[in-house]
Amino acid sequence: MFSLYGIRNLGSALAVWQKQFGTIFHLLSEEKRKNFPENFVKLLGFTIYNAKKYAGNQPWELAKAHYNYALQIPDEIMSCVPEDVRNVIPAEELAQPIGGTAIMHTHNTLTGMSQKYHVPMWRVPAEDNLGDDVNTVMGSRRVFEATLEKYTEFSRDLLSRIERLG
Repeated sequence: MFSLYGIRNLGSALAVWQKQFGTIFHLLSEEKRKNFPENFVKLLGFTIYNAKKYAGNQPWELAKAHYNYALQIPDEIMSCVPEDVRNVIPAEELAQPIGGTAIMHTHNTLTGMSQKYHVPMWRVPAEDNLGDDVNTVMGSRRVFEATLEKYTEFSRDLLSRIERLG
């Protein structure tokens, strides 16, 4: 997750890059312009990943400190990222994390196991040789397998935002 300062820096950098892109684009011949995209980069949104879950607290089920911080992200984006960069996604949708809470909360050791066996998290329980990890993995089999649906939900939201790029 970016810090709020990081979002400010990103917004400033994008404004400068957008100006430079426009300048270069207009100085190029028609033939060379064909090699450049007509539109500058667009912001699709933000994610909150691997945050501490606190069930029953607020709509995102985050620990209070994480939630208070997360609430500041949309306003920071709206005030610091140039409108031309964020105008593809409506403001009310841009205020919500991509995928909602699908991948927001901590995966604990699931990611480590996924990396160890070089497979997506949801496939770890199906691995043939889990060795010393077999009891740990099989005890959490449903948790591992449930990540498929969560990442599918996240991907659908991301793809719906990408489709707006045209």
